Amino acid sequence: MATFRISRRYRTAILLGFAAAVASELPPFDLAARANGKIFDLWSRIAARAAPDNIVVVGLEDPAWFSTLAEIAYRDGARLLVTTLPQPPTPLANDRALGPTELALGDQLLRRTDWRHGGHLWFEAQPDGIVREDRTFIGADEPIPSLGFASAASLARGHGSEDAAADRSAALQAHGGADERRWLRFFAPDSITRLSPADLLQTPGLLAGSIVIAGRELPAYATPVGRLPAPDLLAHVVGTYGAQAPLGAGWPATLTPWVLTLAVLLGLAARPRILVRWRFAVPAAGAGAVLASSALAFFGAAMWMPPAAPVVLMLVGGGMLAARPRRARRRRRSAEMDVEEARAALADGDLDRAWRLYRSVPPTEPLLVELYELGTALERGDWLDQAADVFHRIALVDARFRDTAHRLVATTQTETPPRPLTAKIRGTPLTALGRYEILAAIGQGSAGKVFLGRDPKINRLLAIKVIDLSAGHETSESTDAADRFRREAETAGRLSHPNIVTVFDVGEAQGLAYIAMEFIKGRRLSDFTKPETLLPPALVLELAAQAADALHYAHAQNVVHRDIKPANIMYDSASGNLKITDFGIARLIDVSRTRTGIVLGTPSFMAPEQLEGRNVNGHTDLFALGVSIYELLTGRLPFRGASMTKLMFVIANEPHEPITAVRSDLPEALDAPIDTALAKDPAGRFRTGAEMADALRAVAAQVG
Repeated sequence: MATFRISRRYRTAILLGFAAAVASELPPFDLAARANGKIFDLWSRIAARAAPDNIVVVGLEDPAWFSTLAEIAYRDGARLLVTTLPQPPTPLANDRALGPTELALGDQLLRRTDWRHGGHLWFEAQPDGIVREDRTFIGADEPIPSLGFASAASLARGHGSEDAAADRSAALQAHGGADERRWLRFFAPDSITRLSPADLLQTPGLLAGSIVIAGRELPAYATPVGRLPAPDLLAHVVGTYGAQAPLGAGWPATLTPWVLTLAVLLGLAARPRILVRWRFAVPAAGAGAVLASSALAFFGAAMWMPPAAPVVLMLVGGGMLAARPRRARRRRRSAEMDVEEARAALADGDLDRAWRLYRSVPPTEPLLVELYELGTALERGDWLDQAADVFHRIALVDARFRDTAHRLVATTQTETPPRPLTAKIRGTPLTALGRYEILAAIGQGSAGKVFLGRDPKINRLLAIKVIDLSAGHETSESTDAADRFRREAETAGRLSHPNIVTVFDVGEAQGLAYIAMEFIKGRRLSDFTKPETLLPPALVLELAAQAADALHYAHAQNVVHRDIKPANIMYDSASGNLKITDFGIARLIDVSRTRTGIVLGTPSFMAPEQLEGRNVNGHTDLFALGVSIYELLTGRLPFRGASMTKLMFVIANEPHEPITAVRSDLPEALDAPIDTALAKDPAGRFRTGAEMADALRAVAAQVG
């Protein structure tokens, strides 16, 4: 069954759209609420119908005339008399009319009046000052209906308001007493019948069968259909509850625009070609569809669906989706221009410019031929780091393209013979190990053979170190050796630092133990230890400080390297990356070699306590790093001997020649950190790698 997946960029666009939609709902601006209000006003004006012809509004300038109005209304046979006057002018009016039993004082609720029948009169405006809702009930213990709702309930009960308890009971039964706001349906203002006291006196019988709403002309309230006096606004409320149902709302109405919007965006994510052809027309049309659905629900189903936030989601999310193809085309055009410029630079022999331009373009199969041409040209020109970078990029697409793997090895490992090494172990060609393809032999190290490999699952190049643990062991000891290998390799694999080679996998296959680790396309620092290949002193000190930082991290994890030397530190000048390799490897061959009397590690870089077979710790690694710095800066080792015995004696007993005596152009401030690193007593060395890194960087600042 096909699965529906959304790419990361589409998920990001939709999530940002949601974030913008939610932000529009939040204070202090309440942009969505204000926009929804304007849309509601528009729909209300478009859908405004004529008011019921039985609703009559009587303007009263003199409240005392309300008693006369009550007599006329009941004489003519009016169905209901309702007023917005704050107090009943006479007991007769109080007995025979509905009035505001609770009256709003500004924005605060509410003061009691002397009216015995009716409900609260509180035209509560929204943040933009416009009245669009009626608060049907207020209060929890004894819910008080609004005056408009109580009037409609009284009409539904079929009589006037002689029984206040019955009116309240009817209102509660009709609605349930929930404290909520109901959206109002507004009539065309000029369709409401308005009469004056003079009209009633001149023409008897005008109020027969009518719902009479009386009150002062002021104050007036802002509404979707204009400013209305309190009696007129109350007429709209009574008409909403009586002549037609209030607008439906709630979760279904709120969720519908969101569901519609999300469906459109998911459809665009599933069919991105639509956006390529129609671009921003699709999100705009989607936003229009959301607005149209809100309008249809308002006009046809008396339902209010707030569309503002979903429209924001549609425009922002859909707009981002629509913009991405255009940006992708711009990126493609830019890449095509870079390729054309790179080809021209390669044809002109400007290899450095060609390399930089090709680096800005993702490698693809059509580019492999010209990338290979560039790599071989760089290799012939002895631009080995740049050539290695090009062959590495080719290998990421097709590691078996021509002799790319062997050329990658040749440009990375300077000690590799000119002809490609045969990937063999125990005399047998090796093409695969576990799930990894073996592409070429990188070299032979003290801890085993190293191969260039590829993980076919994720097309990643790897350095695979293979150790034959059976060598030097009796058959009965092979299992113990494998266990030690696994433990030590897993310990090294837990290290995660930008200056330590990452271990991805540890395993055993074909009777061999292997470690699959990050492939570094740079050069070993041992390539820069000859007087003619020395790196600038400031760069050496910065690289050494990075190595000290990495050792500080490893020592904090209780992992000691045991074999720090320039050959175990990789440097990629193209990217500036430095990586320490072979963490934990020296310990892997500890037992097998010490049993036969072979000294662990590289003697020239070993601390006195390591040569004596005492326990090693972080101070041992810092001593070896000090020896490495000395060699990288001077092209010679600080301790030398004609034999192993002599060398061990010199390391343990004789002082080294000050580094500034060997190379006078180095600052005298460098003597102190080198002397500290090479102290015979571990207690006299740097306490941590971080302390050593700080000291080296302080001197590097003086070197410039």
